[in-house]
Amino acid sequence: MSFLLFLRGLIIVLVAFAISVYLLTASLWGTFVQTLICGILIQIGYFVAVMLLVWRSVSKESVTPK
Repeated sequence: MSFLLFLRGLIIVLVAFAISVYLLTASLWGTFVQTLICGILIQIGYFVAVMLLVWRSVSKESVTPK
């Protein structure tokens, strides 16, 4: 997945999340904090997914005979 595709999806998800949280809580501060936490969790998940992909590709290279 390219970074631009991820960034576009991240922005869409965070906007949808922020709108739904604001409609549920009617609090701008709470919406900001919860959306910030959601963004951080998504970034951590993306980082872990990339690290797993790199780890799997390195482990496959070490098994492949030359």
